[in-house]
Amino acid sequence: MRFIAVPSGPMAGLASVRTLKSIGKLGLGVLKAYSVLKEFKPDVLVGTGGYTSAGVAVAQWLRGGKVVIHEQNSVPGRTNLMLARIAKKVCVTFDESEKYFPQNKTIVTGLPVRPEIISGMDKRLARESLGLDPDKFTVLVFGGSQGAKRINEMVLDAAGHLLSAGLQVVHQSGKKNYDEVISRQPKVDGYVILPYIEDMATAYSAADLVVSRSGASSIAEITVSGLPSILIPYPFAHANHQKANAQAVSRAGGAIILEESEIDGQTLAGVIIDLAEDKNKLAAMAEASRRIGRPDAVGEIVQVVLDVAK
Repeated sequence: MRFIAVPSGPMAGLASVRTLKSIGKLGLGVLKAYSVLKEFKPDVLVGTGGYTSAGVAVAQWLRGGKVVIHEQNSVPGRTNLMLARIAKKVCVTFDESEKYFPQNKTIVTGLPVRPEIISGMDKRLARESLGLDPDKFTVLVFGGSQGAKRINEMVLDAAGHLLSAGLQVVHQSGKKNYDEVISRQPKVDGYVILPYIEDMATAYSAADLVVSRSGASSIAEITVSGLPSILIPYPFAHANHQKANAQAVSRAGGAIILEESEIDGQTLAGVIIDLAEDKNKLAAMAEASRRIGRPDAVGEIVQVVLDVAK
């Protein structure tokens, strides 16, 4: 497999020096990508958003090639809004994204998730493999692949309440925060802190409830796993797209949204314990989550690409 780097840069505002430099990089990126694509001759180019995909997609269009884009988040990024004008089809993760794109081009496909997460595994075995009690209510906490400092702090503050209530916790802290978090870990069984969870399929299978940020990939995995969730959107995401992602799940009934600025560890613990004790609500949330999950996202996107290629 070949990897070829193409110049690119973020657009930080119309009048900024950074944006002017990025425009220059975009031009260079288009030229380099055009040369590569002329040799490679793809039938269809699939862009997944972000400024890094802009030059390659534009080059494909300039050479008369076909472009398909995929938008992960509820609120589209600037690049995909631009590329939608030259794309043959626009695949989106959320129904809520359709209004931003041309109706005749847009298809809700969902976001691809690894097969092992879709298939899952036995809950008791998953818990045992993580060193947990196979019979206890289990909360999975993560703040994205890099972790989230504020969520770490809240969960550490909540841990004593959760463990006293008979719950257990698997907490991904993020590698850069691990030493700080592990130094504050309650010295009791039932609270597992990991810097990074490589095997998320096992973690999801072990869980009864997820507490996390609301990035598109996390939501796709949570919903195909049919798990209820407490979503704490990252407050500084572009166009507040994490909150919009969370609202899509909340409106369907699969999640509770908590604003980071409005809660602390004790509040979070109370919400978690209330859900753990309300089996009917938890089951309804799980079913709602499962309904909006899209385990066939890969196949649907592939079919769109094949149809465009014809």
